[in-house]
Amino acid sequence: MNPIVLYVNPVWQRKGVHSPLMQPWWGNPYEKISLFSWEMFDAYSFNTKYYTLVDDIQKADMVLAPYRHNWLLKFDRALLGECMRTAKEHGLPLLIDGLADIEYPVGEKNVFILRCGGHRFKPEPNSIHIPLATDDLLERTRGGNLMIRKKKEGKLSIGFAGWTKMSLKQRVLTVIKELPITVHSLFDEKYTACHKGILWRQKIIKILQESPYVTFNLRARSSFSANPKTAEGDMEILREEMVDTILQSDYAFDIRGDGNNSARLFEILSLGRIPVILDTERNFPFKDKIDYSSFSVIVDFRDAHKLPEIVADFHKNISPERYEEMQRNARNAFVNYFRIDAIMRFAMEDLRRMIE
Repeated sequence: MNPIVLYVNPVWQRKGVHSPLMQPWWGNPYEKISLFSWEMFDAYSFNTKYYTLVDDIQKADMVLAPYRHNWLLKFDRALLGECMRTAKEHGLPLLIDGLADIEYPVGEKNVFILRCGGHRFKPEPNSIHIPLATDDLLERTRGGNLMIRKKKEGKLSIGFAGWTKMSLKQRVLTVIKELPITVHSLFDEKYTACHKGILWRQKIIKILQESPYVTFNLRARSSFSANPKTAEGDMEILREEMVDTILQSDYAFDIRGDGNNSARLFEILSLGRIPVILDTERNFPFKDKIDYSSFSVIVDFRDAHKLPEIVADFHKNISPERYEEMQRNARNAFVNYFRIDAIMRFAMEDLRRMIE
């Protein structure tokens, strides 16, 4: 595939955090205070074999807005408007980086947007779903040494480390904020999938802790640990505890966050472990190119109350050879499809197919 040629006017550069798509030309978008993000984009880059940048619009296939959609809406709507006008004046489509937990609609024709969330029952035209940018934790923490776990007899273990606790004030405010979704879901069950991730986590954790079918390895946090502003301790220690919890479990639990997506899914895959995914109507990236059942166990949110039994039955019937193969498939899927240096091949394939 020939690379997609994107136009960015050099005068569009601002002091804000630019889209990671611009990293090969404008450098790492994150400062070292965002330790994990800075490390990740210092080690990996989107592959420019599949897209390239020009400052001559006559050579371009598309115009690229060089900052994320949410940043532009908050800090520089004028620049977003200029990007849109430039694309229209030259008869070119516009590409926007819309990766964020909160996604705002674009509402413009001939505009294509990268997404990481959304719900399948609410499809968005011209959206390309890609993975959240995630560090290779096997390389970062274990020297790239894949440790295959053997299938053991008896009760299986499921591991999870993350934000699971809320203060009374946080819970009250969250429940109030979620009331429209709660009411809507009374009339249409699928809207239950739209509830905030922390509420889903608390519900499923209780189910797992009370289940006789599984052993639940839990490291509960009182805040989001990947952000220095909210982490409740040393971030590197917290990450190491999370990695250890995943590696010491037969399966690793994955559930949505504030957006209907999860970086944890790709962290689990990077470590070569089998994720148990609670599917809240997610738009799984590259699902037409890769078989998720070859490396994961997916449980529909409507069956959340049966999740332990479903996983236990799956584990009982899988052969030791297949169990180990799924772990290798998980690692291979991350490296070949979901790691930062692999994403653009498939994202640009989808984009070219859509614009043509």
